[in-house]
Amino acid sequence: MPRILSNEIIEEVLTMPACIEAMEEAYIAWANNQAITRPRSDTYMPIGNSTYYVLKTMDGILGSQNIGSIRLNSDLIQWSTKDGVTKKTKLRSAPGERYNGMVLLFSTLTGEIKAMFPDGYIQKMRVAATGALSVKYMARSDADVLGLVGTGWQASGAIEAVHAVRPLKAAKIFSPNSEHREEFARTYRKKLGIPVEAVDSAEDAVRGASIVSTATNSLTRVIEAAWLEPGCHVFCVKYSELGDAVRAKADRVIVNVHYATPDNHIPGIGRVSGTDPIDLLEQGIQKEELSESEDEWASTLPELWEVVNGSAIGRKDDSEITLFVNNNGIGLQFSAAGAAALRMAEEKNLGTDLPIDWFVQTVHP
Repeated sequence: MPRILSNEIIEEVLTMPACIEAMEEAYIAWANNQAITRPRSDTYMPIGNSTYYVLKTMDGILGSQNIGSIRLNSDLIQWSTKDGVTKKTKLRSAPGERYNGMVLLFSTLTGEIKAMFPDGYIQKMRVAATGALSVKYMARSDADVLGLVGTGWQASGAIEAVHAVRPLKAAKIFSPNSEHREEFARTYRKKLGIPVEAVDSAEDAVRGASIVSTATNSLTRVIEAAWLEPGCHVFCVKYSELGDAVRAKADRVIVNVHYATPDNHIPGIGRVSGTDPIDLLEQGIQKEELSESEDEWASTLPELWEVVNGSAIGRKDDSEITLFVNNNGIGLQFSAAGAAALRMAEEKNLGTDLPIDWFVQTVHP
């Protein structure tokens, strides 16, 4: 029977170390042709005031776990610029000021649906776990100071994930909102039991850090290459947070996948790939100016799975500045994290089972 899981159940059962382990196993399976993933597809419809309805899907199959997944988002997205910083914001458009988003898990042995759950908590976990894999395989073995720019949902995952693979001695946190960064610092001082300092600038956060993470929704860069220490490791949520100068300064760059942009579908234009949709949808919106398309340079670099399975080098020596660009999410990550969450929920008998008859049919589809 299909099992319904809530964000609260997933948060209870899916620990960060377990999610990182599941992601690592999935990347190894991908390297061994036991997994496959499809590029994300975003379909846009304008509704006014720089706001768009966006239907987003991504899927992947983790053959080693006999699980396939589809992540589906039905969102209102808005772009805005304030104080020279452009942000892409997902609006709380559902009843009760909530978001829409879900994941479906399927059995590859029978085709039947195995689970349904919101994508919110597992989204944070899979992004953070992917960044943590880059830290595990690319950061110095003695890296123990984190410089984190961002204090939102993804940032909370980033600091926990880094601490899971490189126990931190200290962390420095910056966001433009002083109240947010102070509260974030207090929370993680208590949660991780280490010094976590809220600092007054992104530069203060980055200088002296052996691991640097950007976890924002900014479309313009939030750090500068000159701030990076020799031998540090950098990872991001999106490339626009860094800009070309950081990539140029890095001695070694690894990407998540070769295709940096989703497969976009836009009214009056049709299918567009290799281009940020903001360039076509919103004229005059400020964004990070890049010297070349992400898809162009990303296609020439090793992917993270190659570092995880040992076919590519993550770090040559302690002096290298290494960079992981999380340039696009993949459906396989939801198959891996979702399979782990379902297994752990079943072990604790958590969730709600629904009749399989609601989801199968005698009519040939």
